[in-house]
Amino acid sequence: MKIALINPSLETNIYTPWVPLGILYLGTILKEHGFNVKLLDAAAKFYNKYDVLEWLKTIKPDVVGISVFTIAFLPSIDLIKIIKDWNPSIKIIIGHYHPTMEYENILNKYGDYVDYCVRGEGEYTFLKLCEFLDKHDDILPTEIPGLAFQDPKKNLIVTPDAPLIKNLDELPFPDRTLIDYKYKWNFSGFEFSNYNLTSIVSSRGCPFNCSYCACTKFAQRRFRPRSPENIIEEMQIIADQGYTQLNFVDDNFTLQPKRTIKICQLMKKEKIDIDWHTDGRVDQTSQDMLVWMRKAGCKSIWYGFESANQRILDIYNKRTKVSQFNEAIKKARKANIDLIVGLFMLGAPTETIDEVKNTIQFAVRSDIDVPFFNVVEIFSGTKFWQDYTTQGIIHPNEKINVPVAGKIREAERWETNSRVIDFLLPQKERDQMLNEIQGAYKQFFSFDRKKILLLKLILRAIKSKFMLNMGYNIAKNFKSAMEAMTTFRNSKPRGFGVYDE
Repeated sequence: MKIALINPSLETNIYTPWVPLGILYLGTILKEHGFNVKLLDAAAKFYNKYDVLEWLKTIKPDVVGISVFTIAFLPSIDLIKIIKDWNPSIKIIIGHYHPTMEYENILNKYGDYVDYCVRGEGEYTFLKLCEFLDKHDDILPTEIPGLAFQDPKKNLIVTPDAPLIKNLDELPFPDRTLIDYKYKWNFSGFEFSNYNLTSIVSSRGCPFNCSYCACTKFAQRRFRPRSPENIIEEMQIIADQGYTQLNFVDDNFTLQPKRTIKICQLMKKEKIDIDWHTDGRVDQTSQDMLVWMRKAGCKSIWYGFESANQRILDIYNKRTKVSQFNEAIKKARKANIDLIVGLFMLGAPTETIDEVKNTIQFAVRSDIDVPFFNVVEIFSGTKFWQDYTTQGIIHPNEKINVPVAGKIREAERWETNSRVIDFLLPQKERDQMLNEIQGAYKQFFSFDRKKILLLKLILRAIKSKFMLNMGYNIAKNFKSAMEAMTTFRNSKPRGFGVYDE
């Protein structure tokens, strides 16, 4: 049986090419079990649906698996339709957060095209389904947990939930040679470095319950770490393959400081020479942990500040304090971590223009190096989505106009992301807020601020080749980077099987 796995394109000109670990894990497991498997990162290659179809025609697969995150759902459906038109006998399997949360709507509306939805973590569910399809064509896979599909009479069949994978060390290391693409450290069009990049996940899940995040529902608030030894073994392979930049894409890498320190100590012991990057929470800033992270090669930390207003943080259920922000920055500076990135979410439920301005001013006055200002979006699986649908403020099946592949078209709300400001604010207030958000980068990179930023970059570059390279790339791509940052959306592509948040 031939299997094609696809990370679908958004069919836009701006995209962050994150390594799709989800389909890499799936492809590796399928390959180990004897399947003929091919992988395509259509998003990184900017392939449109017709490019993908031509690729599939050269492979002639029996099964196509597609990692469908919410923002790419409608382009994925367009792709699936032309695949089925080309070859109706191909089995289409989709997985990720969106099919996990919206399998019923998906199959009710698109059951003529989508054969199976994989719900939850997909590695073993997908493998079992492929093994089943390879042997049977006359019975249904009703005994495989974690599936949703229709019977021949269009009745919905939902099997029991598949259990979360408890021991992540049992998973094989993803075979990065399965994807033919050279990734660089790029964030929504902003190229920080041109070094050879890959990603790794050292844990899954997060015990927190942020209102804007679907990880809570998907991973059931269960944090599951890999052992430090298992992580280091994979990192040695990555180093041997010539990678020089590495993103830890955990839901919460710094949750357990002692564990993080142990990982860093083993990196030093094994002399792993890779520059790496990770997200962080402002309430997880052990000075000892940050120092060890820097010793082990951590070059940047991306703090999720979200808002400089405590009222908004409480609405987000972030469980952090504004008073922790500057302390977190100071500790990262003291540890000599080269780059501090601030992540902010603006346009929260009931947020005022003054509160938006306050967050922007915090970013401008703070000692971070680069900010990203995101407009708050909600989607199925988040608490915000549940709250607003339950209250009747929005309805999953209401028709809205959405941009898809550069064109505006009508869709049902459950099929896409929704900006909170679009359904809570009148047009005048919405435009005013968007103007503030779009102007935030100009404030941060104003002439006076830019002089200070440039001076800091120069001073740090004296001690850091990484910062020198980054400063050169920022200067070279400054105009295009600003355009990219102002259109950045509050979604990071992930792969089903592992969620790269």
